Amino acid sequence: MVFPSPLPPILGSFAVQSAKSAQQNFSVPGVGSYRLWSPGNGVELWAQLDKENKLIGLNPHFSGRAWMQVQLVKHVAHPKDTVLDGAFYAWANPHGGTTTDGYYPFCFSSPDHRLHDNLKLPAEASVQLAAFPDRFYAYDDEKQMRSSGHWTKDMASESCIPSGTFHPKTGILDPPNPDIMFCGKVREASKLTNPATGLQFYWALVRTLGGELDVVADPSTVSGTIKTGGIVGTRSWMSGRLK
Repeated sequence: MVFPSPLPPILGSFAVQSAKSAQQNFSVPGVGSYRLWSPGNGVELWAQLDKENKLIGLNPHFSGRAWMQVQLVKHVAHPKDTVLDGAFYAWANPHGGTTTDGYYPFCFSSPDHRLHDNLKLPAEASVQLAAFPDRFYAYDDEKQMRSSGHWTKDMASESCIPSGTFHPKTGILDPPNPDIMFCGKVREASKLTNPATGLQFYWALVRTLGGELDVVADPSTVSGTIKTGGIVGTRSWMSGRLK
């Protein structure tokens, strides 16, 4: 999630607050720094400051308990990135440490990406992945999912389509985007409050093809009831932090 400079007024105010309230500061020599504000309940806001200490960006993340083993293949840059933005292209559940084999390739944004400039790729790593859905479908069981009128009815209960890596008409996307479509089984779920805004959100620990994801959803995007043992399906923007 990249914002242009100057930042939109609402987002800019969060970026300023994040920079001022940050509990941690991470320097990237010759480039700038990240300032991490963790107000609570897993919420993370990563403010970006350039080498002149000017605010240039803001990225959200959610610090949860989900971990996935991946093979990091390459760094990914997008045209509107700031100097502190970045993403990774990776394979989920890599087979034998190769860079072209695994369950599926996908892309995820990295809020502290420039801290990994010296990481030699390809490399196998554990990553904590947070999914931010634009739409979230929740089902009691697979039978209910099959009878729905949504795209999820044709999916396996633990499955994934790396939609950010290709376009249905034009083929492979280069650079890939940190977008993904998946279904998974809910291992835990709860409704939390964002201390920074006072607004509530849903969190679910979801097992999908390749590993686990922390799914964080605005209540307005949710259809159905999220519950432990149920099945969910989402289209999501992906953020990840390396272990």
